[in-house]
Amino acid sequence: MTARDARVSAPAPLVLNEAQEERARRLHKDSLVFVSHDHEIRAEDIALMQPGGVTAKQLQISLDGQIWADSDTFVSSAPRVSLQREYQRKVDEGSAAEHYAKLLDKAPMEATSAGFLRRSLVALDYVMWQVERSNGQLRIAFEPADIVKAKRDGASILVLGSEGARLIEERFEVLRVLVRFGLRHLAISWAWDTPIGAPQSDRTGKGLTEYGKDLVRELNRLGVIVDVAHLARRSIWDVLETSTVPIHMAHSGAEALNPEQGKTVLLPDDMLKAIAAQGGVVGVHFMSHFVKPGRNQASVAELVRQLEYLTQLIGSEHVACSPDYLKLDPRTWENQGLAGPSPFSYPPGLADMSGFLNVTRGMVAAGFGDKDIKNILGASLLKLFGDVRAKAAKTPEIYSPQPRRVGEATEGTTPW
Repeated sequence: MTARDARVSAPAPLVLNEAQEERARRLHKDSLVFVSHDHEIRAEDIALMQPGGVTAKQLQISLDGQIWADSDTFVSSAPRVSLQREYQRKVDEGSAAEHYAKLLDKAPMEATSAGFLRRSLVALDYVMWQVERSNGQLRIAFEPADIVKAKRDGASILVLGSEGARLIEERFEVLRVLVRFGLRHLAISWAWDTPIGAPQSDRTGKGLTEYGKDLVRELNRLGVIVDVAHLARRSIWDVLETSTVPIHMAHSGAEALNPEQGKTVLLPDDMLKAIAAQGGVVGVHFMSHFVKPGRNQASVAELVRQLEYLTQLIGSEHVACSPDYLKLDPRTWENQGLAGPSPFSYPPGLADMSGFLNVTRGMVAAGFGDKDIKNILGASLLKLFGDVRAKAAKTPEIYSPQPRRVGEATEGTTPW
């Protein structure tokens, strides 16, 4: 590595004076820190919430792609049409096209959701085991009040969800059972094509299917937060037109600050404003290549610039932190054809949940007001959770859907 390379890869550290440091510590301690979008399910990672001053986090118990698996397994659940678009995008970018060409040879013409419920239940069992052994120090949030109580008690609490809807295997009955277990947010799609509608890689103008719109309505009825991350632009507009409650755009940010990633999860100003206008919340992604252009490590100041831009554009009451922490196993980038040793990074001091004070330090250094800091750290997300839960409907008197013949609903395993 040359001296120039070292300068590029080492962002300037945060420097605060004594008064700023004291203010940051006080605000962080007083705030209810509620983090959006996290994959770190392992006990040793959940334990990092406490030293980071994080009370609550949205934990994904499933993902619509098998990225922590070998290449053959990864591609087995990826529809060929999705890989074809990813291949074309890589050709246009001049990177990893050869890798995707090889994956295309293995990809099924159509990929089903079979098995995703089983995998999510295994993950849920592991989470519940942790909760049961914690003596009340780790909890599952069913209602916003549970998060407030956890903060008061000094406990950690998980708001369960999934990045993608394949775990319900196209059955609303399955969704309803998962909600009873504590599912409270659902990103209705990921990078692959599913019966929901067009994902982020689809630039044809397609949106949600009728099934996708029905899913949004059912999530509204059940009081589950609808997350529009990874959807195609038309699909997001369709969600905004369909949903009767505010929505969430997790692990995103301003396309204006990083136009290249507008092809994936970052959004243009008009869409950010539309989400906020309906009372929704946009979570800012922490990964360096989303925070700013290029894959060299972002600084905390650059991350805070995203928070600042959104605050000025839509108000801090519509902004949250969505770090997208995940186990950076080599397979997570090798399956995408990216070169190691690791093309993914987070700003210094924010590689995991234990360093979350650095987000507050960064906002203090940038001159954010107390209310804005508290909103971004968790108040905005807690309000969204409350707004969505407040609209949850009571259990209907008539069960739906009704089977047309004996045994139809359960595919012959019971008379129902």
